[in-house]
Amino acid sequence: MINKFSSILKLGFAASLIAALSTNVSAQAISVRDVNNYLKKRDDGKNVSLFHRLELSYGMTYGRASLAINDRLRDPSNFNVITGRSRATTFNYRSASGYAGVYFPLSYFSNNTMMALSTGFYGVANDLDLGNISLDDSKVTKYEAADMFFGLPVGVDFIYGGEATMNKQDKVTLRGGVGLMPYFAVGELADGSQNYSKVGFHPYVKAEIGFFAAVEWKIKGMIVAGSRTIYDFNTGNPNLQDSDYYYSMNMKIRPTYTVGIAVFPFSFGWENDKW
Repeated sequence: MINKFSSILKLGFAASLIAALSTNVSAQAISVRDVNNYLKKRDDGKNVSLFHRLELSYGMTYGRASLAINDRLRDPSNFNVITGRSRATTFNYRSASGYAGVYFPLSYFSNNTMMALSTGFYGVANDLDLGNISLDDSKVTKYEAADMFFGLPVGVDFIYGGEATMNKQDKVTLRGGVGLMPYFAVGELADGSQNYSKVGFHPYVKAEIGFFAAVEWKIKGMIVAGSRTIYDFNTGNPNLQDSDYYYSMNMKIRPTYTVGIAVFPFSFGWENDKW
C-alpha cells in the first residue's frame, strides 16, 4: 500500500513540474506585457498580503516503525556460558497531522507560472502500539509509546495556475516542491520509563493539485524521507565484563507519507479577472 502510494506521489510530482514548466516556460512564450500587468496590479499590496497566500491543512500521516530488543545473561547452571534472547518487530502506524504555511514569489516564468519559496509549520502526534515486548515467550507485555513531531519545512515550489496568479478565474493549480524540514520531536513510553527529545533535519518532496470553489481548495501529498531513531537504550555490557546482565532496545520510525486536504481561507479576496 505504502509503496503504491509512494509511486503515485512521485508520478504526481513529476506531472506537476512538467505541466508547470511546459506552460509558456520558454522565453518566446513569456508575455512581457502580461507579466508587467500582473506586477502592476499588485503595486497597491492588495494581493501580496500573507493572508491571501495562507493555507491550512489537515491530513493523515502513515508510516512504519521497527523495534529491536535483546538481552544477555549468564546461564544459571554454568556461569561461564552467556545466553540471550531477542525480539524484533515491525509495525505500521497512522496519525492525524496538520500544516499551516505561506509562500513567497521568487520568479515568474509566465503570467501563470512561478517559482516560490514556501515555509510553514507541520505537526503530527503519533500513538504507537509496540505490541509484545517481552523477551520471555511465556509472558506477554504490551507497550505503547507517544511521539510528537514538529517541523518547519522550507523549500522551493513550482506553481502553475491560481496560486501563482491569485486569480479566481484560474480554477486549477498544479504545484510540486522539494525542501528540507528541521524538526523537534519528543516522546515517551506509556509507563514513563523512557523518554526522549531530538532535533534534526529531513528532506521532503510534495505534489499538490488545487481547485477554486468559493475559496481555494487543495489535495496534498508529501513524503518525509529518512529514518529517525526514537529510542536507543542499553544497560550493562554486551560481553558481561562489568555486569551480570545486558539489555538493549532500539526503535526507529521510517519515512512517513502524508495525504491531506488544504484550504486558503482568505482566497475569497483574490482578484476575479482575466488578463
